Amino acid sequence: MPPPAPPPPAPLAPTEERLRPAPPVGEDPDAGPLSVGGYARLVDAELTEEDLRLPLRFLELGVDVHRELVERRAWVAAAGFGRLRDGPESFGAEARFDLGSRGWIPGAALSGRVVFQPGESDAVGGRASASAFWSIPLGELTLSPWAGFTYLAVDESLRGFPGADKDIFTPYAAEHRTQASLGARLRHRPFVDALVTAGTSLRLSPVPSTLDRIDATLDLDLLPGRGLFPWIQLGWLASYRPENETRDEAFLRDAFTAGLTFWSWLSRGHRVSLGAEGTFLFDIPSPAETSPRLSAVLFARYDYTAGRGLRDFPPQSTPFRDRQEEGSGLIERERPAVEPSWEDP
Repeated sequence: MPPPAPPPPAPLAPTEERLRPAPPVGEDPDAGPLSVGGYARLVDAELTEEDLRLPLRFLELGVDVHRELVERRAWVAAAGFGRLRDGPESFGAEARFDLGSRGWIPGAALSGRVVFQPGESDAVGGRASASAFWSIPLGELTLSPWAGFTYLAVDESLRGFPGADKDIFTPYAAEHRTQASLGARLRHRPFVDALVTAGTSLRLSPVPSTLDRIDATLDLDLLPGRGLFPWIQLGWLASYRPENETRDEAFLRDAFTAGLTFWSWLSRGHRVSLGAEGTFLFDIPSPAETSPRLSAVLFARYDYTAGRGLRDFPPQSTPFRDRQEEGSGLIERERPAVEPSWEDP
């Protein structure tokens, strides 16, 4: 007698019950919503913006937050800070929005800063800037034409006051409250850890008819490693300042800058940076009271990136992002060709 037939198989459950997608590959489920940081800067410098000698000596303490809005496309940041000096301290806040360029669609940057300095007459100043740029690949080079506009809010009550905050009043800012700039940068990466940038620009200020300056720049960034290998930054600026309605005599300004930044990821998401920058500045013709000059900046910074690596910082501050993220604890995996995955019930 033949054995009885096996019972019919149970009906299959709906597909959405049989398959359960895994978490998206390449994403860290523990990543936080943004990056936060704190910094200290000791400044003993002079502004290359100013025609005449303007020493700056202060300690700036600040905190900031950064957030990537659209992956590798849009970023936003905000900060608050205080500046301590021999004279009255000052306090400020700033915000910035960056949009990356894509093809013929231009990138953009918007920023604003407000600074308050208490005293006999409470003073408030600030600035607002907007710029647009394109990134055009030319073989191994990248050409970036750009244009920008800046408005400076100046408080005349601090005219002649030696302890005035540079964002509230300077002699140059008082005469150049509107600034329009046009320029281009050419970038080349001869090695993975090297970036060369050459640029030229002109500025009209006051807008619209006064030519304030014509600049040429050459910069070299090197980041051969991490730990004891610092980020090396070298720069040269040549700025021709023509005679105009606000300047009695034309001159050429040269500035040579060198900077070192040491950085390390202490643990997952915790980064510490220490750095110094020095500038040697001289003018031709060179009045004894204004040239040559030496400037120095020392800084320390701590960032907590919440497992996000450096995605919350725009490209101009992370030119070597792969190298700079080494040791950050960021989990990134290549997305496989077959995405669905499931677990046994």
